[in-house]
Amino acid sequence: MTVLADTAVADPEIARLLGEGARALARDGATADELSPLAVPPDLDQALRTVLRAPDPLTGRLVVRGLLAFLPDPGPTPAHWSDARTESTRALDLAVRIVASTLGRVFGWTGQQEGRLVHNILPTREAEHQQVGASSAVPLYWHSEDAFHPERAGVLMLACVRNPTGVGSRVASVREAGLTERQLRVLERPDAAILPDDSYPEASRSGQDPAALRGIPTVWRSDDGPCIRYDPSYTRVLTDDPEFSRAYEELGRALDRCGTTVPNEPGDLTLIDNDVAVHGRVPFRPRYDGTDRWLKRVLIRPNRQRPAVESTEDGFGQQTVAPSANSTLETRP
Repeated sequence: MTVLADTAVADPEIARLLGEGARALARDGATADELSPLAVPPDLDQALRTVLRAPDPLTGRLVVRGLLAFLPDPGPTPAHWSDARTESTRALDLAVRIVASTLGRVFGWTGQQEGRLVHNILPTREAEHQQVGASSAVPLYWHSEDAFHPERAGVLMLACVRNPTGVGSRVASVREAGLTERQLRVLERPDAAILPDDSYPEASRSGQDPAALRGIPTVWRSDDGPCIRYDPSYTRVLTDDPEFSRAYEELGRALDRCGTTVPNEPGDLTLIDNDVAVHGRVPFRPRYDGTDRWLKRVLIRPNRQRPAVESTEDGFGQQTVAPSANSTLETRP
C-alpha cells in the first residue's frame, strides 16, 4: 500500500536563501566536490538547521518539500551519469551538497562515479536489468546502501530533479517489520556475507572465494532499537542452518509487508536512515529522450556509533572520498 512518509515543508524564505547562496557560489567557481564549509554563509547554515532533522527513528525516513524551489532547471536528463557535470547543474549540486552537510560528513567512493560527492541516479541502457540505481526494467530490490562496507552511509539523501511517471522510492524499516525476538537474535549471527554491487566493478571481482568471505550480522542493535545491514541480491549465506534461512526469508517478507512508497516529486528531498530502513524501487520504462527520472544522491555519515567489530572489515578495498578543509579532495582508508 502506498502511503506518505513523514514530511517537512521548508519555509520559502529558507529556500530562497539556499537558491541565492548556491547560485552565488556557482558564479564564484565553487563545485560540490570541493566546497569548503567556510564558504557557506552562516545565516544560510543556521536557517537550514531549523528545517532539517534526522529521519524518524522508527520509520527511518523523512521527506522535505520545497527546499530546492529557487534553483535553476539543470536541463535534460543525461544519457549517463558521467554526462551530468555541466554548468547548468553546478548550482543544484552545490545546493544539495550544502543541505547534506548540515546532517553530517558528506563522502563518495573512489570506485563509484569517479569519486563525486553528488551522484546522478538516472536510467542507463546498459544497466537496465542490473541491481543498481541506473536500472529500470527490473525492480530494485530491498537493500541497505553500500551494505558491503563498514563505512557505508548512515543517512542517504535523494533529491528529485524530475520524475515524469511518478516512480517513488520504496522504504521499509526493520523496526516496523514485526519480527520476533527470536528471529532478531538469529539474524544477529554473522552468517551472511555481502559483496559489492555491480556499480563497483573492480571491487566486485575481489573476495569471490566463498571460503575467504567474512560473515556479518544482518541485524545489529543500537541504543534505540534494532538496525539492519541487508542486500540479498549480493549476499552469500555462509551457513546451512535452517533456522537462519527461515529468519532471513521472513525478514524479506516482513519488509514487503511494512514497506511504503515515498513519492519523489521534483524538488523533494528524501532522507533515509541507512541503519534503520532499506529502500528499493519498482520497474519503469525510460524514454532516453532527456525527460527520464533523475535523482541526485548524497551519502552522509552522521556522528553515530556502529559495532566496533566493523572497524576490522576491509570493505573489499573500496575507499571513501571526502573534501578536506582546504577544499581539495582527500582519500581515506
